[in-house]
Amino acid sequence: MYTMVLLAALTNQIVFDAQQQGSVWTIVPQVMLTQDCECQIQLEAVRKGTSGNSNTRQSSRAHIKGNEPYSVSRLAINVDPGDDLTILVTVSDGKAINLRQQWSPPGIL
Repeated sequence: MYTMVLLAALTNQIVFDAQQQGSVWTIVPQVMLTQDCECQIQLEAVRKGTSGNSNTRQSSRAHIKGNEPYSVSRLAINVDPGDDLTILVTVSDGKAINLRQQWSPPGIL
């Protein structure tokens, strides 16, 4: 954990804190920037499965302080065997900061 925080302090990045309990994944995307930013944040969660499909999109502006983790959102999504789940987070200030990171549960590409 400390290594991740140290690396995050040196670069702009998006990381995902993901926990699984049964078939439910709880995902907290976190942004770490080296400088303060008035940023546009977009989050998209796409789940495709036998019980149906869901697509969730969130968009917001936030002041993100440099060198402090910023939790974008907290998602709890039921993922059954055979389902596909992709979380995509984009952070931009419209200038120098343009980050995009994708996450899927292990075993899903």
